[in-house]
Amino acid sequence: MCPRVIASTPKFLMFDLQKVNETEHMIFGADYIVVAPRTAGCTLHLASTHYRLKVGQLVLLAPFNPFRLSLLSPGRQGKADCDVLHFRLNALGQTFVDSVQFKAIKQMLDDSRSGLLFDDPHSEAVRQYIEPMENTFDFIQVLNLLGLLNHLSAKQPLRCLINNCVEISNSKRAEDRVQMALKYIDQHLGEPISVAKVADHLHMADSTFSRFFHANMGTTFRQYLIEQRVRQAARFLVTTDWSISHIGTEVGFSSLSNFNAKFKGLLKATPREYRAKHIDMRKGIDTSRSVAGQVTKQFYDNAS
Repeated sequence: MCPRVIASTPKFLMFDLQKVNETEHMIFGADYIVVAPRTAGCTLHLASTHYRLKVGQLVLLAPFNPFRLSLLSPGRQGKADCDVLHFRLNALGQTFVDSVQFKAIKQMLDDSRSGLLFDDPHSEAVRQYIEPMENTFDFIQVLNLLGLLNHLSAKQPLRCLINNCVEISNSKRAEDRVQMALKYIDQHLGEPISVAKVADHLHMADSTFSRFFHANMGTTFRQYLIEQRVRQAARFLVTTDWSISHIGTEVGFSSLSNFNAKFKGLLKATPREYRAKHIDMRKGIDTSRSVAGQVTKQFYDNAS
Protein backbone atom coordinates (compact mmCIF):
# COMPACT_ATOMS: atom_id res chain seq x y z
CA MET A 1 0.00 0.00 0.00
CA CYS A 2 1.33 3.49 -0.85
CA PRO A 3 2.13 6.04 1.87
CA ARG A 4 -1.22 6.93 3.30
CA VAL A 5 -3.05 10.22 3.31
CA ILE A 6 -4.41 10.03 6.82
CA ALA A 7 -8.01 10.86 7.72
CA SER A 8 -8.55 14.14 9.58
CA THR A 9 -5.53 15.83 7.98
CA PRO A 10 -5.63 18.64 5.39
CA LYS A 11 -4.63 16.29 2.55
CA PHE A 12 -7.44 13.80 3.24
CA LEU A 13 -10.34 14.78 0.99
CA MET A 14 -12.22 11.64 0.04
CA PHE A 15 -11.17 8.37 1.65
CA ASP A 16 -8.60 6.69 3.83
CA LEU A 17 -8.08 2.91 3.85
CA GLN A 18 -6.29 1.66 6.91
CA LYS A 19 -5.67 -1.39 9.04
CA VAL A 20 -7.71 -1.02 12.18
CA ASN A 21 -6.13 -0.85 15.60
CA GLU A 22 -8.07 -2.28 18.50
CA THR A 23 -9.23 0.39 20.96
CA GLU A 24 -10.79 0.30 24.41
CA HIS A 25 -13.02 3.30 23.82
CA MET A 26 -15.80 4.04 21.36
CA ILE A 27 -14.84 5.94 18.20
CA PHE A 28 -17.18 8.70 17.05
CA GLY A 29 -16.16 8.87 13.39
CA ALA A 30 -16.99 12.01 11.43
CA ASP A 31 -16.84 10.08 8.13
CA TYR A 32 -18.75 7.22 6.55
CA ILE A 33 -17.04 3.98 7.51
CA VAL A 34 -16.90 0.55 5.86
CA VAL A 35 -15.73 -2.33 8.07
CA ALA A 36 -14.59 -5.39 6.11
CA PRO A 37 -13.06 -8.32 8.07
CA ARG A 38 -10.30 -10.27 6.36
CA THR A 39 -10.26 -13.07 8.94
CA ALA A 40 -12.46 -14.48 11.67
CA GLY A 41 -12.24 -12.98 15.14
CA CYS A 42 -13.47 -9.46 14.40
CA THR A 43 -16.19 -8.18 16.75
CA LEU A 44 -17.92 -4.87 16.11
CA HIS A 45 -19.13 -3.01 19.20
CA LEU A 46 -21.82 -0.61 18.02
CA ALA A 47 -23.63 1.62 20.49
CA SER A 48 -24.57 -0.76 23.33
CA THR A 49 -24.47 -4.01 21.34
CA HIS A 50 -21.81 -6.13 19.64
CA TYR A 51 -21.67 -8.31 16.52
CA ARG A 52 -19.17 -11.01 15.65
CA LEU A 53 -18.39 -10.47 11.99
CA LYS A 54 -17.63 -13.24 9.50
CA VAL A 55 -15.34 -13.13 6.49
CA GLY A 56 -17.45 -11.94 3.56
CA GLN A 57 -19.59 -9.67 5.71
CA LEU A 58 -19.33 -5.90 5.56
CA VAL A 59 -20.74 -3.11 7.72
CA LEU A 60 -21.55 0.42 6.51
CA LEU A 61 -21.80 3.12 9.19
CA ALA A 62 -22.94 6.74 8.84
CA PRO A 63 -20.98 9.57 10.49
CA PHE A 64 -21.08 9.79 14.28
CA ASN A 65 -22.14 6.20 14.91
CA PRO A 66 -20.12 5.25 18.04
CA PHE A 67 -18.22 2.00 17.46
CA ARG A 68 -15.07 0.06 18.26
CA LEU A 69 -13.55 -3.23 17.09
CA SER A 70 -12.22 -6.17 19.07
CA LEU A 71 -9.68 -8.31 17.24
CA LEU A 72 -9.43 -11.71 18.88
CA SER A 73 -6.91 -14.32 17.85
CA PRO A 74 -8.61 -16.98 15.67
CA GLY A 75 -6.94 -20.08 17.08
CA ARG A 76 -3.21 -20.09 16.42
CA GLN A 77 -3.37 -18.07 13.25
CA GLY A 78 -2.34 -14.80 14.86
CA LYS A 79 -4.29 -11.60 15.42
CA ALA A 80 -7.53 -11.04 13.53
CA ASP A 81 -7.33 -8.79 10.46
CA CYS A 82 -9.84 -6.19 9.33
CA ASP A 83 -9.93 -3.31 6.83
CA VAL A 84 -11.59 -0.03 7.78
CA LEU A 85 -12.39 2.43 4.99
CA HIS A 86 -13.18 6.05 5.93
CA PHE A 87 -14.77 8.18 3.22
CA ARG A 88 -16.74 11.38 2.80
CA LEU A 89 -18.83 12.91 0.03
CA ASN A 90 -17.58 16.52 0.08
CA ALA A 91 -14.99 15.99 -2.63
CA LEU A 92 -17.59 14.60 -5.06
CA GLY A 93 -19.56 17.84 -5.12
CA GLN A 94 -23.16 18.42 -4.00
CA THR A 95 -24.53 18.49 -7.57
CA PHE A 96 -23.21 14.98 -8.21
CA VAL A 97 -24.38 13.66 -4.84
CA ASP A 98 -27.89 15.04 -5.49
CA SER A 99 -28.06 13.65 -9.05
CA VAL A 100 -30.48 10.96 -10.19
CA GLN A 101 -27.57 8.63 -10.94
CA PHE A 102 -26.43 8.82 -7.31
CA LYS A 103 -29.93 8.38 -5.84
CA ALA A 104 -29.65 4.69 -4.89
CA ILE A 105 -26.26 5.23 -3.23
CA LYS A 106 -27.55 8.34 -1.42
CA GLN A 107 -30.50 6.35 -0.05
CA MET A 108 -28.18 3.60 1.14
CA LEU A 109 -25.94 6.13 2.88
CA ASP A 110 -28.98 7.69 4.57
CA ASP A 111 -30.05 4.24 5.77
CA SER A 112 -26.57 3.58 7.13
CA ARG A 113 -27.45 5.71 10.15
CA SER A 114 -28.89 2.44 11.44
CA GLY A 115 -25.72 0.50 10.63
CA LEU A 116 -26.10 -1.78 7.58
CA LEU A 117 -24.76 -5.33 7.63
CA PHE A 118 -24.13 -6.88 4.22
CA ASP A 119 -23.46 -10.60 3.81
CA ASP A 120 -21.90 -11.31 0.44
CA PRO A 121 -21.27 -14.99 -0.36
CA HIS A 122 -19.29 -13.73 -3.35
CA SER A 123 -17.08 -11.42 -1.30
CA GLU A 124 -14.53 -11.27 -4.12
CA ALA A 125 -16.93 -8.82 -5.79
CA VAL A 126 -16.31 -6.42 -2.89
CA ARG A 127 -12.60 -7.21 -2.72
CA GLN A 128 -12.12 -6.27 -6.36
CA TYR A 129 -12.79 -2.68 -5.33
CA ILE A 130 -11.12 -2.67 -1.90
CA GLU A 131 -7.95 -4.60 -2.77
CA PRO A 132 -6.65 -2.10 -5.39
CA MET A 133 -7.38 0.88 -3.15
CA GLU A 134 -4.36 2.94 -2.22
CA ASN A 135 -4.33 6.29 -0.48
CA THR A 136 -3.21 8.25 -3.51
CA PHE A 137 -4.81 11.01 -5.56
CA ASP A 138 -5.07 8.87 -8.72
CA PHE A 139 -8.54 9.08 -10.29
CA ILE A 140 -8.82 5.28 -10.40
CA GLN A 141 -9.17 5.42 -6.61
CA VAL A 142 -12.32 7.52 -7.00
CA LEU A 143 -13.69 4.92 -9.42
CA ASN A 144 -12.89 2.13 -6.95
CA LEU A 145 -14.83 3.92 -4.22
CA LEU A 146 -17.81 4.63 -6.48
CA GLY A 147 -17.74 1.03 -7.75
CA LEU A 148 -17.88 -0.29 -4.18
CA LEU A 149 -20.80 1.99 -3.25
CA ASN A 150 -22.66 1.11 -6.45
CA HIS A 151 -22.17 -2.61 -5.76
CA LEU A 152 -23.51 -2.31 -2.21
CA SER A 153 -26.47 -0.13 -3.20
CA ALA A 154 -27.69 -2.88 -5.54
CA LYS A 155 -27.71 -5.41 -2.68
CA GLN A 156 -30.24 -5.91 0.08
CA PRO A 157 -28.60 -5.55 3.51
CA LEU A 158 -28.80 -8.62 5.70
CA ARG A 159 -30.05 -6.45 8.55
CA CYS A 160 -29.94 -3.05 10.23
CA LEU A 161 -27.81 -3.23 13.36
CA ILE A 162 -29.43 -0.39 15.29
CA ASN A 163 -33.20 -0.21 15.68
CA ASN A 164 -33.24 3.21 17.30
CA CYS A 165 -30.47 5.51 16.15
CA VAL A 166 -28.90 7.42 18.99
CA GLU A 167 -29.01 11.17 18.63
CA ILE A 168 -25.32 11.60 17.94
CA SER A 169 -25.50 9.26 14.95
CA ASN A 170 -28.00 11.48 13.18
CA SER A 171 -26.08 12.81 10.17
CA LYS A 172 -28.83 15.36 9.56
CA ARG A 173 -27.93 16.95 12.87
CA ALA A 174 -24.30 17.14 11.78
CA GLU A 175 -25.32 18.77 8.48
CA ASP A 176 -27.42 21.32 10.36
CA ARG A 177 -24.46 22.23 12.56
CA VAL A 178 -22.22 22.66 9.53
CA GLN A 179 -24.74 25.02 7.96
CA MET A 180 -25.03 26.97 11.21
CA ALA A 181 -21.24 27.40 11.28
CA LEU A 182 -21.06 28.50 7.62
CA LYS A 183 -23.93 30.95 8.09
CA TYR A 184 -22.27 32.46 11.15
CA ILE A 185 -18.98 32.90 9.27
CA ASP A 186 -20.75 34.49 6.31
CA GLN A 187 -22.66 36.94 8.51
CA HIS A 188 -19.59 37.98 10.53
CA LEU A 189 -16.93 37.85 7.83
CA GLY A 190 -15.69 41.40 8.44
CA GLU A 191 -15.39 40.90 12.18
CA PRO A 192 -12.68 39.17 14.23
CA ILE A 193 -13.80 35.52 14.04
CA SER A 194 -12.17 32.75 16.03
CA VAL A 195 -12.70 29.05 16.54
CA ALA A 196 -13.84 29.84 20.08
CA LYS A 197 -16.60 32.22 18.88
CA VAL A 198 -18.06 29.81 16.33
CA ALA A 199 -17.71 26.84 18.69
CA ASP A 200 -19.57 28.77 21.38
CA HIS A 201 -22.30 29.62 18.86
CA LEU A 202 -22.73 25.89 18.21
CA HIS A 203 -22.40 24.98 21.91
CA MET A 204 -19.32 22.86 21.24
CA ALA A 205 -15.87 22.72 22.81
CA ASP A 206 -13.16 24.45 20.75
CA SER A 207 -11.18 21.27 20.02
CA THR A 208 -14.33 19.27 19.23
CA PHE A 209 -15.54 21.96 16.82
CA SER A 210 -12.15 22.11 15.07
CA ARG A 211 -12.18 18.35 14.42
CA PHE A 212 -15.87 18.45 13.45
CA PHE A 213 -15.36 21.31 10.97
CA HIS A 214 -12.30 19.71 9.40
CA ALA A 215 -13.98 16.32 9.08
CA ASN A 216 -17.08 17.73 7.39
CA MET A 217 -15.51 20.46 5.24
CA GLY A 218 -12.23 18.79 4.29
CA THR A 219 -10.27 21.88 5.33
CA THR A 220 -9.32 23.64 8.53
CA PHE A 221 -11.47 26.40 9.99
CA ARG A 222 -8.68 28.96 9.51
CA GLN A 223 -8.10 28.04 5.86
CA TYR A 224 -11.83 28.14 5.10
CA LEU A 225 -12.14 31.57 6.72
CA ILE A 226 -9.23 32.95 4.66
CA GLU A 227 -10.72 31.54 1.45
CA GLN A 228 -14.11 33.15 2.15
CA ARG A 229 -12.54 36.50 2.94
CA VAL A 230 -10.44 36.45 -0.22
CA ARG A 231 -13.47 35.40 -2.29
CA GLN A 232 -15.54 38.29 -0.91
CA ALA A 233 -12.64 40.68 -1.45
CA ALA A 234 -12.45 39.62 -5.11
CA ARG A 235 -16.14 40.48 -5.52
CA PHE A 236 -15.64 43.91 -3.97
CA LEU A 237 -12.61 44.60 -6.19
CA VAL A 238 -14.79 44.11 -9.26
CA THR A 239 -18.12 45.53 -8.09
CA THR A 240 -17.06 48.59 -6.06
CA ASP A 241 -14.68 51.51 -6.33
CA TRP A 242 -13.50 51.13 -2.74
CA SER A 243 -9.80 51.42 -2.03
CA ILE A 244 -7.86 48.19 -1.59
CA SER A 245 -7.14 48.96 2.06
CA HIS A 246 -10.84 49.56 2.71
CA ILE A 247 -11.75 46.25 1.08
CA GLY A 248 -9.18 44.42 3.19
CA THR A 249 -10.69 45.89 6.34
CA GLU A 250 -14.20 45.21 5.08
CA VAL A 251 -13.60 41.48 4.77
CA GLY A 252 -11.81 41.12 8.08
CA PHE A 253 -8.07 41.32 7.42
CA SER A 254 -6.18 43.06 10.21
CA SER A 255 -3.58 44.72 7.96
CA LEU A 256 -3.03 45.59 4.32
CA SER A 257 0.13 43.47 4.14
CA ASN A 258 -1.71 40.43 5.49
CA PHE A 259 -4.54 41.01 3.00
CA ASN A 260 -2.13 41.28 0.07
CA ALA A 261 -0.24 38.15 1.12
CA LYS A 262 -3.33 35.95 1.61
CA PHE A 263 -4.98 37.23 -1.57
CA LYS A 264 -1.90 36.57 -3.70
CA GLY A 265 -1.36 33.19 -2.07
CA LEU A 266 -4.79 32.00 -3.20
CA LEU A 267 -5.38 33.87 -6.49
CA LYS A 268 -1.74 34.24 -7.65
CA ALA A 269 -2.18 37.99 -8.08
CA THR A 270 -2.22 40.98 -5.77
CA PRO A 271 -5.56 42.76 -5.20
CA ARG A 272 -4.36 45.61 -7.43
CA GLU A 273 -3.38 43.19 -10.22
CA TYR A 274 -6.68 41.33 -9.88
CA ARG A 275 -8.69 44.55 -10.19
CA ALA A 276 -6.66 45.60 -13.26
CA LYS A 277 -7.24 42.24 -14.97
CA HIS A 278 -11.00 42.58 -14.47
CA ILE A 279 -11.30 46.23 -15.42
CA ASP A 280 -13.76 45.42 -18.22
CA MET A 281 -16.23 44.04 -15.68
CA ARG A 282 -16.32 47.40 -13.92
CA LYS A 283 -18.02 49.34 -16.75
CA GLY A 284 -20.89 51.43 -15.43
CA ILE A 285 -19.68 51.22 -11.85
CA ASP A 286 -19.93 55.02 -11.42
CA THR A 287 -23.68 54.89 -11.94
CA SER A 288 -24.31 51.57 -10.22
CA ARG A 289 -25.73 51.29 -6.75
CA SER A 290 -23.07 51.12 -4.05
CA VAL A 291 -22.63 47.88 -2.16
CA ALA A 292 -23.20 48.37 1.56
CA GLY A 293 -20.34 46.66 3.36
CA GLN A 294 -20.11 45.54 6.96
CA VAL A 295 -17.93 48.48 8.05
CA THR A 296 -20.37 50.98 6.53
CA LYS A 297 -23.33 49.09 7.97
CA GLN A 298 -21.79 49.08 11.45
CA PHE A 299 -21.13 52.85 11.22
CA TYR A 300 -24.76 53.62 10.45
CA ASP A 301 -26.05 51.08 12.97
CA ASN A 302 -24.00 52.74 15.73
CA ALA A 303 -25.05 56.22 14.63
CA SER A 304 -28.77 55.41 14.69
